[in-house]
Amino acid sequence: MELIENVFVGGNVTNLETVVYSLRRSIPVLHLFCIVYFEDRNRLEIMSSHDLFHERYKNRPAKIAGIAMGRREAYDLLVFMAEEAVKEGRNPGDPKELIL
Repeated sequence: MELIENVFVGGNVTNLETVVYSLRRSIPVLHLFCIVYFEDRNRLEIMSSHDLFHERYKNRPAKIAGIAMGRREAYDLLVFMAEEAVKEGRNPGDPKELIL
């Protein structure tokens, strides 16, 4: 699982370096949720870091686009991503354009 170049980070993520270290090594972090872009289905999903490293997702082409502490913050972060896409003239309905 890889992270996009300019990953979106929620305000409650305090130690980003440790979180990124854990994500790159497939170590779940308590209460961490990620916004994940699955390339094979062209869709975004909000997943806990525990679910993210489940065996069924290991071989799917995916990129982590957002990192948040808690499900609520992940939803808020996804809304922020859509608002930023609109400001920049991109289509917020296209998941691939949300992570640019």
